[in-house]
Amino acid sequence: MKKNKLILGSAGKKDSDSVTLDIDAKHHPDVVHDLDRIPWPFVDDQFREIVCHHVLEHLNDIAHIMSELYRICAKDGEIYIEVPHYTSLFANNPEHKLRFGYFALDGYIENGITKWMTTTKKFRIIERKITFHRTYRRYFLHKLFNRKPLLYERFWAYIIPAENIIFKLQPIK
Repeated sequence: MKKNKLILGSAGKKDSDSVTLDIDAKHHPDVVHDLDRIPWPFVDDQFREIVCHHVLEHLNDIAHIMSELYRICAKDGEIYIEVPHYTSLFANNPEHKLRFGYFALDGYIENGITKWMTTTKKFRIIERKITFHRTYRRYFLHKLFNRKPLLYERFWAYIIPAENIIFKLQPIK
């Protein structure tokens, strides 16, 4: 049976319905590969679902990452990305090379606010949201800040730090 789901950075978690990839063989993934080495060992349009849970912040080059995600994701596929928000306590890990905010991927997003990027490999946003510690969710601040993300990141981000940012994307092919 062909597996249509890819989990990048499996960290030892097995999923019998998925292909798992990790840089570290001790995690026993299906594929051992360094995601900073391009191309990734998959064929074009191979996966309908790709999960990148706290992986992208460890990599070197977002342009290559987005290009490879575009290449290996099927036209009707979905890519789930979760990374620490740049204000998160967890964003400041010495192993993290990239930092992300609400608009970090806009150069790759259809009608994103970053207009100077010339990539033709664009994605449609299915969902994008900032997550917060339960202390702030109790006061429903996450709802306000996700309605007004520019206001949040410009004026409130360092007063009320976020935890993560979640992107759900679909390649436009």
